[in-house]
Amino acid sequence: MIITADTKISKIIKYDKKVIDVIASINKHFRKLKNPILCKMLASRVSVADAAKIGGVSTEAFLEKLQENGYSVQIEASKNEISKNQNNHSNKKNMDKTDIVTLDVRPILAGGVDPFDEIMKTLKGMEGHQTLLIINTFEPIPILNILKKRGYAYETERPEPGIVHTYLHKTDAGPASGEVMEIKAGEADDFDTIESKFDGKLKEIDVRNLEMPMPMVTVLEELEKLSDGEALYVHHKRLPQYLLPELENRHFKLVQKPIDENNLKLIIYK
Repeated sequence: MIITADTKISKIIKYDKKVIDVIASINKHFRKLKNPILCKMLASRVSVADAAKIGGVSTEAFLEKLQENGYSVQIEASKNEISKNQNNHSNKKNMDKTDIVTLDVRPILAGGVDPFDEIMKTLKGMEGHQTLLIINTFEPIPILNILKKRGYAYETERPEPGIVHTYLHKTDAGPASGEVMEIKAGEADDFDTIESKFDGKLKEIDVRNLEMPMPMVTVLEELEKLSDGEALYVHHKRLPQYLLPELENRHFKLVQKPIDENNLKLIIYK
């Protein structure tokens, strides 16, 4: 197996599970891969280049570490891929930073809350010429992948160890910044209809009291256990934005029923 910047971490782990220990030794942010559930969720979503960004190391250094431990890599090819991606997604000459709106999400994450809603709320309240600066301890790859599809360009800076500045600016026409991503069902597929349809075949879980990112991890794990004809009934605090693209990739549908501010019922089904 030849590993490049675009190789998914999940593909490398499938090839050799021992690579988890090698990756975990590169940076403390990668130690989550030693948790089997988190590994399953994170590894399938990021490439080597993405993982390097999250860990605050260069892609070359990441690949060289793998090479030192006996894995076959293509570093030169990866440099070309990285340069191409940077030109496509992060052009510093075009990034407008004349009017910055700053959002520090570190306190939000420290409180065990997903900062997605606060980020989207901030973007919705901004003018078109403004740029959002997100301050975090790592590069928020999952949300950046979502926002790229909504017409946002981004670039990151690391002003000091352990601090990542991510700049977001709307560059082209796309869905409104505050628009909620939805997995739409048919017109007749409202919550009560779906609940009746899967009567006796609903597997119920409650993730309201779990710390991040365990709600999403738990849902994905339970979905893999569903038998044909079954659906997952989830008690959640709010609509899990990071989960929606994962459900779409797995061809699941979703209906929701708000109960109160911290109580949302979801049914996930095929």
